[in-house]
Amino acid sequence: MSVLKSYFGRVKDVSKSIIVGMGMTWRYMWNPKEIVTIQYGSKKYGPQENYLPARHRGVHYLETEKCIQCDICAKACPVDCIEMEGTRDGDLDGAWQGDKVQISRFIIDLNKCIFCNLCCEPCPKNCIHMGQEFDLAAYTRSNGVKNLLTDAPWSPEDEKQEAWRRDEMKRLADEKKKEKAAAAAAKKAAAEAKKPDGDKNDDSSKS
Repeated sequence: MSVLKSYFGRVKDVSKSIIVGMGMTWRYMWNPKEIVTIQYGSKKYGPQENYLPARHRGVHYLETEKCIQCDICAKACPVDCIEMEGTRDGDLDGAWQGDKVQISRFIIDLNKCIFCNLCCEPCPKNCIHMGQEFDLAAYTRSNGVKNLLTDAPWSPEDEKQEAWRRDEMKRLADEKKKEKAAAAAAKKAAAEAKKPDGDKNDDSSKS
């Protein structure tokens, strides 16, 4: 009797498991939008935002217009995967406008990134974020270097333009130095002109 009871008990448990499993399959078959686990690369039923937590640490994105190029995010990065360049010395062709700064380069190497979020937390303008994107598959490692200014992989064409912009930034910096030197010289000359003749003679005798 106990053997039959044990046998039918096992049959009951197995039947229940099959019914529950097939019930789940039947439910998802008629409601595919509820599917959480999908075949990789599926275009029809891609993951929706509500399936990812709000604090999901995905691929970074940048609010460029808020960035002040303080370099804090790059300094906070434990693997040195963030690089940026820009100028405050004037308008730079092909650069992106930040907050009182022209940004020419802002890249992150996702091949090295450990998604620790340490670049986002100290940002004083709260302009760099970790988004919902998680697919990092690519044919080459170079595609893992993301240009946060264009939200696309850093390309050889970007590198060519950046080389030109570096020369342009150097020229703007030199012009800025010359302007400051000229302004300082003019200010000194104006101060000398305001002195009485006696003071000028004293200064000349001292020299």
